[in-house]
Amino acid sequence: KTVKKGRSHQFPGAIMASGLRSRKAGSAAPSDDGNGSTTTTSLSMEAVRKLANDGKVAMVVDGVAYDFTNFAKDHPGGENYLRKNMGKVATEEFVASHPVDIIERTLTSKQFEEMTLGKVDASTINKSDIAVVDKSGTDGDHGNATPAHDGNKPTIDSCINLYDFEAIASQSVPMQGWVYYSSGADDEITLRENHNAYHRLWLKPRVMVNVKEIDMSCTILGHKCDMPVFLSAVAMCKLGHPEGETAWMRGAGAEGIIYMIPTLSGCSFDDIVNARVSDKQPMFFQLYVNQDRDKVKKIVQKAEKAGCSALFITCDAPQLGNRERDRRVKVTHSGANVQAGKSGGQAQGTSKALTTFIDPSLNWEDIPWFQSITKMRIILKGIGSAEDAVQAYKAGCAGVLLSNHGGRQLDFARSAIEVLPEVMEALKEIDYDPSKFEVFVDGGIRRGSDIYKALALGAKAVGVGRPALYAMSAFGHEGVAKMVSILKEELRLTMQLMGTPALKDIHKRSVDTSNLATHVAMVPPDMLQRETYIPPQTQASVNKFSRDGPPPSTAATTAASSSTAGSDEVSTGAAVLKTVAITLETVFKTVVTTDARQSINRSAVFLIVFLVVHVLGNLTFFGGHDAFNAYAAFLNEGPISPVIKAIEYYLALAFVLHAGVGAYLTIRYKKLAMGSKQTLASYPFGQAKLALTGAVITGFVGVHLFHFRFSGMNYVPARDLYEQTLAILGDCKTASFYVVSIALLGTHLYTGWGKTVNKMGLTGAAKPFLKPVIAVGQALTVAVTAGFLACVAKAYLVANAQ
Repeated sequence: KTVKKGRSHQFPGAIMASGLRSRKAGSAAPSDDGNGSTTTTSLSMEAVRKLANDGKVAMVVDGVAYDFTNFAKDHPGGENYLRKNMGKVATEEFVASHPVDIIERTLTSKQFEEMTLGKVDASTINKSDIAVVDKSGTDGDHGNATPAHDGNKPTIDSCINLYDFEAIASQSVPMQGWVYYSSGADDEITLRENHNAYHRLWLKPRVMVNVKEIDMSCTILGHKCDMPVFLSAVAMCKLGHPEGETAWMRGAGAEGIIYMIPTLSGCSFDDIVNARVSDKQPMFFQLYVNQDRDKVKKIVQKAEKAGCSALFITCDAPQLGNRERDRRVKVTHSGANVQAGKSGGQAQGTSKALTTFIDPSLNWEDIPWFQSITKMRIILKGIGSAEDAVQAYKAGCAGVLLSNHGGRQLDFARSAIEVLPEVMEALKEIDYDPSKFEVFVDGGIRRGSDIYKALALGAKAVGVGRPALYAMSAFGHEGVAKMVSILKEELRLTMQLMGTPALKDIHKRSVDTSNLATHVAMVPPDMLQRETYIPPQTQASVNKFSRDGPPPSTAATTAASSSTAGSDEVSTGAAVLKTVAITLETVFKTVVTTDARQSINRSAVFLIVFLVVHVLGNLTFFGGHDAFNAYAAFLNEGPISPVIKAIEYYLALAFVLHAGVGAYLTIRYKKLAMGSKQTLASYPFGQAKLALTGAVITGFVGVHLFHFRFSGMNYVPARDLYEQTLAILGDCKTASFYVVSIALLGTHLYTGWGKTVNKMGLTGAAKPFLKPVIAVGQALTVAVTAGFLACVAKAYLVANAQ
């Protein structure tokens, strides 16, 4: 196995499989060449291909060959995702979903050595050896984030609270990453309770206090910070944004707070550390305890050497919680492979699959060992009871982070803010030293007032996780910094309004905790408020920002600005034809439907058809006597005459019912308003409008039928419809009726067409054409209404000029 100088580096695959299995990533085993000097063995790409041909899940990542055969069945993305890269250089796809050092960081030393084959000689790699990466976003292990479409995405300046970032992230992050970030355990009761608990704490402000200057600065574990907030560790941040954890480090440094680096980061540890805004920027490190304690020691000491000053040991995750939303997307993600007869993995979800290395035997007896391997301050992360907080103090820890893992572990575990008062009372009973033991909380922080409440109940500082994650997903490091600045301003405002100019002035008397432990509170509904309250919207909602992409009009504008003039014409023409086709298809389905709920939509379609047919005839009025009479004969005696009559009679009957239903619902309003569903149709004006428009349309159709279908002149052979029209519309009152009713009719159709189309069920491939279909109908309505009004005006003027 020794490589003599001058010899080729090509080796048979069998020799590599047996002789290089114990070599570590990034280096090959040194050996003596017999002359006192050492050389380095390397593995050829041919050997990797040979192993793959023999059925081994062998591939190259970052210049090192690995044999993942024994690991493949446990791979988070399913076994097939590894097997498709057998015998290939899979670095590009791997680093898109993992930090390059994740293999060594999470596996035990034994597992790592067994999987590592050796360094690959780059000169033996051919272009065909490079794995082709699927850019569709569905082929990676975890659906890693790529920059989202711009479309009508809100700007960072338009984000004024933390929910704005969450709304944008929910439409930007790939679905598998989104459910990993947002999911909780089981029924997600604790997930929601974490923030709801803050709503049961009420503030007791003091006035006539000088709050011209507000001081939010503090010291956290010996480090001066601009505010009592730090960024808690969250795993796999590259699922949300290509910057990953480096964005957190940069954002925290820009705003003068501390970032806690996670064990399961999406970026490499070195990349995160190097993202600091200065060498003096403080850092914490969060640790999942590996079953291999030698591995733990190396990770901890590496963090300490890099400058981390505090070690937050996660102690509430001996086994990952049952995060069903995460698992369900994993099942869906693997479903196609399973149906195709391929392995889809264990469908265990990103969370659980990434943490199979965690040691469930971690206990209090391990604390002295941690204290022996590092000088970093040790804080236990995941404390949920006063008893454990006291025991942590007695064990010599420097603090505790009260947390339920963001509601992702044990459902129905209490919120950290509820546990906090009990912890502070228990610590006071044993006369603890606050200068040597600090208490932190995380989970549910969304407002500056939430931070204030936690500080009032005894917390030294609060950790923020998901809000920073969502801000990063939306805007990278700038989003993280903006999120922190929003919390700063909200906390500053709360301190001013509470009459507390400095953190030392915040105390428990500032908060009413009487309902904190009450998980069910009966509050009578305020019916007047329910009627008048307009729910607030996030900027993403205002902009109608969606993961489906921008509205068609925006998309067309974007395409036009980035394409050539010739291709624009082709694209526009195709889009117009597609819109017309979908419009006709939608109209046809609405007409033939047997769904009674679509009857009003069918009436709207028939009314537009009625108006279109008639306006064409009305416009021939401008062509003179013969043209107008010829078109009238075609309508009354031609092949479409029965259809026109049927539509007219249908409309007359339909809008009598339309008006009747509107009147009935208006009378019944008081009873309807007691229901929980409040829409425009539930208000007196809404129902009155329904009755009014029904009456107007009924009147218009009825008068039209009387004048042009049932009057005595209609039964005269070869009647002169041109002269008949002049006689009818020459009357000022009749002409005024037609003008007013047509204007109201056109307005009603224009404003109601959008609602009608929304109810027609444009889904799937037709969904992007929703707005174009609405635009086509509205444009047609405007044209038809204008044509009718022009005809009436022309007839009136001609008649009175004779």
